[in-house]
Amino acid sequence: MIFNFDAKQYDSEKLSDKGKMYLQKIQSVVSKKSELSFEYNDLEIIQKHYSDLLSKELPEEEKVEEKKEA
Repeated sequence: MIFNFDAKQYDSEKLSDKGKMYLQKIQSVVSKKSELSFEYNDLEIIQKHYSDLLSKELPEEEKVEEKKEA
């Protein structure tokens, strides 16, 4: 498999066993970071959704006081 590293292309078949392991670890980390990024974005959306719902449930007097302070 050809992969890019430091702006160059390499053939993974030419790596030592350690090199192949390190490449797999890097690929795993990159994949996990991507997965976590998607999860983070989903959590941001969910947090906003529930914040909007909570805002609608607050007593009116609390909303008025909050607006006066801002």
